Amino acid sequence: MNRSISITLQADLAYTRVISSFAGQVAEMFAGETGSSGNIAEFCHAFELSASESFTNSVRYGDPADSSRGITVDFTTEGDRLTLKVTDTNSGFDPSPPAPDISTYPEKGYGLFIIARLMDDVSYSRVDGKNTLSMTKQVLRAATEIQ
Repeated sequence: MNRSISITLQADLAYTRVISSFAGQVAEMFAGETGSSGNIAEFCHAFELSASESFTNSVRYGDPADSSRGITVDFTTEGDRLTLKVTDTNSGFDPSPPAPDISTYPEKGYGLFIIARLMDDVSYSRVDGKNTLSMTKQVLRAATEIQ
C-alpha cells in the first residue's frame, strides 16, 4: 500500500530538529512495516540527516525578510522505497554536489554532497517558482557508507 504524509513548517532553523526527528520516525515506521532485513538504524539515519540538511538549506538560502515563508516536507512510500521531498519558494539553485575539499575543514557547503551519498536517488526540480529536492531510498539497500 502506498502512503504519504506532509508537514509544512515556518522557515526557521528552530524547526530543524523537529523535521529531523519526524523524518527518523517516519523512516522507522516504514522500515518496520516492510519487514526489512537491512540495517534499519542506518536507513533511518539517512532520512534524519537528509531531512535536516535539506531543511537547513531551505531556511538559510531563502529570503530572511519573508517571515511567512513555509517549507513543505513530504514523505511518500511506494513498494520498498521511501521518498522525501522538500519544497520551498526560494530562488533556484545548482543541485550538483560540490567536490569535497576536506583539507580546508569547511563549516558549510556539503549538505547536497552528504544527501547524494546517503540516498539512492536525488533529483531537483523548479516548477512555478517552487524548488523541490526529492530523495529516495530503498529500505533493503540501507547499508550506505559516506565515502
